[in-house]
Amino acid sequence: MKGINRIRDKINKTIEIISVSLLTVMVVAITFQVILRTAFEISITWLEPLTVFLFIWVSFFGIAYGFRERTHISVEVFYSYFPERIKRLCRRGDAILVVLVGAVIAYYGTVFALDSMGTNQPGLNIPSGFVYLVLPITGLLMIFFGLMNFINDDDSSGDDTLEETRGE
Repeated sequence: MKGINRIRDKINKTIEIISVSLLTVMVVAITFQVILRTAFEISITWLEPLTVFLFIWVSFFGIAYGFRERTHISVEVFYSYFPERIKRLCRRGDAILVVLVGAVIAYYGTVFALDSMGTNQPGLNIPSGFVYLVLPITGLLMIFFGLMNFINDDDSSGDDTLEETRGE
């Protein structure tokens, strides 16, 4: 189990590094584009599609990371009143749903990415499938994290409760 947890932690760290790097490039590109437009009235055509490409990848990596950390929005109002046995069933059901949704995203994302390889992304001149390649990657990560959450059935949903967030 420790080996799998180490793999999970390395995947998490990799997602963090990639997401922060892509987000940094995106912010720099947008800033550069704004400066060029306002100061020099010049527009580089490939910067906007690049930022959209980066935004899509950062967003989907964030989705996968959120499932790992169990930080997605959830309804805790009733959950907090459930007995521990029911909470455990809810967590396991949640993990199963994440795996199923991840499988659907991985399958159809692969189909969509492969189908899109024949067309080029305007402005970037790369196959559109590269933009959508994040879908099967995210789906596989969701499957992995869902299985990990199912196996490691702890109640670490985001590690912060509402009271801790408010400072109470």
